[in-house]
Amino acid sequence: MAQLRQDCDQFVSRDVAVVVVGPDQLISGIVFWTGNAEALVIGHIMLGSILTLALFALAYQAYRAKVSPKLVLVAAVWGLGLPIWGLAQEKIFPGANNWIAQVLHLLCGVGAIGLAEMLAAQIRKKSS
Repeated sequence: MAQLRQDCDQFVSRDVAVVVVGPDQLISGIVFWTGNAEALVIGHIMLGSILTLALFALAYQAYRAKVSPKLVLVAAVWGLGLPIWGLAQEKIFPGANNWIAQVLHLLCGVGAIGLAEMLAAQIRKKSS
C-alpha cells in the first residue's frame, strides 16, 4: 500500500509539473517570438527541460501502468525530439524563414503537453 501511495504522489508531481510549466512555456515562447524578453531564453530552455523530463517520467509511469505501448513510445520519442528541435531550430531555418521553425517548435510544445495530458489521463484510468 505504501508503494502505491508513493507512486501516486510521484504521478501527481509529474502531472503538476506539466500543468504549471506547459502554459508558461507557451506564453514565454510567444513573448520571445514577438522579439521581447530574449534575455530570458535560458529560462525557457530550463523549463523546457523540466517539461521534457516530466514527459519522460509520465511515459515511464504509463509504461508501468500498462498504458498503450504505442502512446508510451510516441511520448518517449517526442521527448527526445523536442529539445533537439528546440536547440537546432535557428540553424535549420535561418534568417527570414526562422518563423517556420518557431511555428513547428510551438506545435511540438503543444504536442508534448497534449501527450503528457493523454498519458496522465490513461494512468488515472488504469489506476482507478
